Amino acid sequence: MSFFATKLEMILHERNISQSALARNTGVDKSLINKWVKGRHIPSAHFMTKIARELSMTEQEVFFDSSFTSSCKDKKST
Repeated sequence: MSFFATKLEMILHERNISQSALARNTGVDKSLINKWVKGRHIPSAHFMTKIARELSMTEQEVFFDSSFTSSCKDKKST
């Protein structure tokens, strides 16, 4: 699984947001969200912006910053 896929799945889990809700709120097809979460595809810049806005994060935080993923892994192990 890609870094982005792992991170997106953790963010959604941490915030209790379903793939369906993310799809509905961004106007992206649910099957495409699922492909991103499963690591089958990486979103284009256009969709990266939509996802980041919906999550109230910057593109940098969602797609490139490993600190959120690390904090999620730490919480899972406790």
